[in-house]
Amino acid sequence: MRVLIVGGAGEMGQVACATIAADDNVTELVVADRDGDRAAEVAGQLGAKATHVTLDITEPGSLKAALGNADIVLNTVGPFYRFGRPVLEAAIEAGVHYVDINDDWEPTVDMLTLDDAAVAAGVIAIVGMGASPGVSNLLAAAAAANLDDVENLYTGWPAGVGMPSSPEGIAAARGSAALEHWIHNLSMPIRIWREGGYREVDALEERTVTYPGIGAGTVWTCGHPEPITLPRTFPGIRESLNLMTGRPGLINVARALGEKVRSGAMTVAEAGDALLDAPDRRGPAAGARAPFPDVWALAQGMKDGRRVTVGVTTDVLPDGRMGEMTSIPLSVCASMIAGGEITTPGVHAPEAVIDPEVFFDRLSAYAGDRAHGQRLRVTQHVDA
Repeated sequence: MRVLIVGGAGEMGQVACATIAADDNVTELVVADRDGDRAAEVAGQLGAKATHVTLDITEPGSLKAALGNADIVLNTVGPFYRFGRPVLEAAIEAGVHYVDINDDWEPTVDMLTLDDAAVAAGVIAIVGMGASPGVSNLLAAAAAANLDDVENLYTGWPAGVGMPSSPEGIAAARGSAALEHWIHNLSMPIRIWREGGYREVDALEERTVTYPGIGAGTVWTCGHPEPITLPRTFPGIRESLNLMTGRPGLINVARALGEKVRSGAMTVAEAGDALLDAPDRRGPAAGARAPFPDVWALAQGMKDGRRVTVGVTTDVLPDGRMGEMTSIPLSVCASMIAGGEITTPGVHAPEAVIDPEVFFDRLSAYAGDRAHGQRLRVTQHVDA
């Protein structure tokens, strides 16, 4: 198959390019980026099957032309509340399969409305296939499979992952799409699933949850796609939240900056810079985060007549850098499409069409020394 990676010269895109280039099912790889020189450099490192193109995805004609020679497009260009739906629409029009790392809830809602168009075009589109969302969705599906009746589904990840502490790292992180996404998330109402329906609430609601085998910890709500899609896949659940572990100092700074953006006192970009510069967001002075796994899911419900909480994580995540944790799962998903392991047309969340057992087996190839660990590490306790 021929693969086009938009944003291929970026932090996420480069990892996706290097990963998918090694897939024997991929015959051609096009590294597409608005920075043509950088795209050429990335393509030059990948061997004979890789070429490059200078591409601004905001120019519909150029995007259409690039898609015309592809079988699958991987979209790594954020923020996705700006660049999600337009690329998916163009892919459907071109009859090209689509996978992205969309971590915004608003475009998730919007992009799911294109399901009928994707089915009619025979296009497989999977939205939100990174670490969270993505890996987290599949952990939630695996947790739910351990219960007879599922009441609540929660997904979690560590706030501040990839956020630099050194001056050099801080300078490089300014203006990043990931940081813009997070600040935008905190300055707007988020959509969650509560009491069997969607609700719009403020982000960073504080909760205490108990992870089986670890204990209780403080977490905060985040506006991610998981609470949008999990209730579609598991109808009848009462609550679904995406939850962040984090240092309290970081959360407090982020909350205050989100309020400034909401009031108009700061732009998203200004708040992102202020967050990076805040001295009390990191280190011991910011407090400790709950000792939960990096990416995890909890399912609560009934099993054998008893109320049970099931926790699921995995030993085979790629290393802890944001690019690898996000874009290797994206590439594994694309490889599964290329290899004929995912075949259902339509716009889907990962948990709707991907078998967790198969996915984590594929992901283990990128786990290094941890490749022999548990694909799905399941712990549970009976609730009082």
